[in-house]
Amino acid sequence: MDYKVEQEGNLLTPGLLVYPERVKQNIESMISIAGGTHRLIPHIKTHKMSAIIKLQMEAGITRFKCATLAELDLLVGCGAHYILLAHQPTREKISQLIYLQKKNPEIGFATLVDNYDSLQLFSELAAQHSIKLKLWIDLNNGMNRTGILPQHAVQLYHSLEENKELIFEGFHVYDGHIRPLNLSERIEKCNQDFEPVAALIDQIEAKGGKVPNIITGGSPSFYPHALRQRNLLSPGTTLLWDVGYKKIWKESPFQHAAVLITRLISKPNKGIYCFDLGHKAVASEMPLPRVQIVGMEDAVHKGQSEEHLMVEYEKENDFKVGDLFYALPYHICPTVAKYNRAYTIEKGKHAGFWEIEARDYHIALD
Repeated sequence: MDYKVEQEGNLLTPGLLVYPERVKQNIESMISIAGGTHRLIPHIKTHKMSAIIKLQMEAGITRFKCATLAELDLLVGCGAHYILLAHQPTREKISQLIYLQKKNPEIGFATLVDNYDSLQLFSELAAQHSIKLKLWIDLNNGMNRTGILPQHAVQLYHSLEENKELIFEGFHVYDGHIRPLNLSERIEKCNQDFEPVAALIDQIEAKGGKVPNIITGGSPSFYPHALRQRNLLSPGTTLLWDVGYKKIWKESPFQHAAVLITRLISKPNKGIYCFDLGHKAVASEMPLPRVQIVGMEDAVHKGQSEEHLMVEYEKENDFKVGDLFYALPYHICPTVAKYNRAYTIEKGKHAGFWEIEARDYHIALD
């Protein structure tokens, strides 16, 4: 894929490039896999940009997931019809969600719960503010990050259903631990880990209960969960894509729609090249390599500091200090969060900027 931009001398590095036409194609691919917009509730944590939210809304997507209050506030400003704060809030955060809900009654707000203490807190605050809170029960089907185990969730379901201050929206299942590289193995693992969830739903419905809906998966398990019938799907990285998920899902139709630019700033020794791409400019929670440098794919990444990336490259070349390189991040989500705005590239030309509005964790209340 060609990432090259005309007039590279006008671009400052390190920087983030976004290709709007590729974003649109990724949205179309999401809709195609899901079988329509009605099943999609995509996450905005990857991009945090109103421009991308609006592109999705133009395509008919009206419901979204987010992880922070800043992302929640951004979705409110974009006019989303339904917003799920998919990060179980503490008292301080649920209070701000309630504030936004009361201020914007035309929008459907919801969040997650996975324990009785939070359920009681949400009930008390809902009664105090004379509102109804919509809650999804977060299930842990193997990732062991958040959620209640499906076999322990029946009583929490009944407690939520019987509470007059709260509305049960359904079950939320995020299985980011499912990462087999082989597609059939990934589908098999996804189905296997979903069995306790299906058993829970069967148990509830066999006794006359009702599960309005299920939200399943993220990006790696997007396709396996799309093969089901009654569930909603919440991919996020699919909008921009990255090397990490491309390695997991090599058959995917998604394109790299976000790329980093960096310049060669020093050649301190034979075969050693230094770029201005430190861990302040790219997600650094993973081991090296953290990017794939186009044209130097087989370089050995030796080290990275705040402002520098050092690689070893033995092939003959005519690289000069000042040359611009394009780099594909292994993990795009926390990489985007390092930038205030992204260059937009259309037909090989710099067309403007997209602001990355929801980088903060806080929102300004009236």
